[in-house]
Amino acid sequence: MDIGYDGGFYASKAISGDRRSYRLSFATGRFDEAMMSMNGHESVIIESEQGRFLVGQEAVKLSTTNGRNETRGWIHTPEYMAAFYAAISDLTDAHQVTVNLVTGLPVADYRRDWQALCGRFLGTHRFTREGQSAQVVKVEKAHAVPQAWGALLCLLLDGRGNVVQKELADQRTAVIDAGGHTVNFLALDGLSDIPAQTRGTARGAWNVVRIVRNFFAAEYPGLNDLTDHAVMDAIIKGVVYDGDEPIDLKPVIKPIIDSIGQEIVNTAQQYWGAGASTFRRVVVIGGGAYLWQEHVKRAFKQTVTLPMPEMVNAQGFYRFAAHRAKQGA
Repeated sequence: MDIGYDGGFYASKAISGDRRSYRLSFATGRFDEAMMSMNGHESVIIESEQGRFLVGQEAVKLSTTNGRNETRGWIHTPEYMAAFYAAISDLTDAHQVTVNLVTGLPVADYRRDWQALCGRFLGTHRFTREGQSAQVVKVEKAHAVPQAWGALLCLLLDGRGNVVQKELADQRTAVIDAGGHTVNFLALDGLSDIPAQTRGTARGAWNVVRIVRNFFAAEYPGLNDLTDHAVMDAIIKGVVYDGDEPIDLKPVIKPIIDSIGQEIVNTAQQYWGAGASTFRRVVVIGGGAYLWQEHVKRAFKQTVTLPMPEMVNAQGFYRFAAHRAKQGA
């Protein structure tokens, strides 16, 4: 089974064939279970030798803490693996399955952590998702690539792993991958990245959450009980409710969105310089694309945003897994 997995700070995304999983990465081992729930698809409880974890939207609602991991050490935690198991259980309910996995890491962490991450995935995993039979997943092959590469892989390959845009080998392409905690800047000459023009920064969408929390503390202190994920949802919608009263967040978030948007543009221009004009495309992906794609488009006229930008890395990773399988890699 070929799987592309993108384990982000905000959400875990996984794709295998026509099946996909998009689930909040929030996982907790401490939670109070609801006495009754009709959100069956949201309630994911994973049990393994590492413990019992609630994953996803229900974890956000029912967690006894609001702890959200934003450190590179996240990949070494049992919560990280619980999020991975939840994604696998979305893709298949087979009792036993062998996996060919491609995953990714932020650009800034890639060189340090890719071997350790692959080591975590390789081997046999046993877990149970409540309501399903126990599963045994053998990750036979695990390959990690830098995040943002998913965009090029999506353009280069089709869903069966076949090369469909050979011309990319003779073009220069840039990618801005705006996530919750990181923004990855990738410059490619053909099918190789350019190290001097590829960087990662730690100023993503969660910075907007922090500004909104400051606003809540000053004006609507009761709303600070909202989880970070609920605040992010309100930011994307531009409105939050204090009781039944709608609060327009746009005047609050526009300055910080514009500030970070300009920072993203300035950083890209710093790394790419006048040479940005040589890129045939500047591709914007990641959940932050919804907040900052217009800022990038104003700076680079060749900008394109791929559909469902939050899923692009996982989609590209899956296509690369299928391609590697065809090549016997």
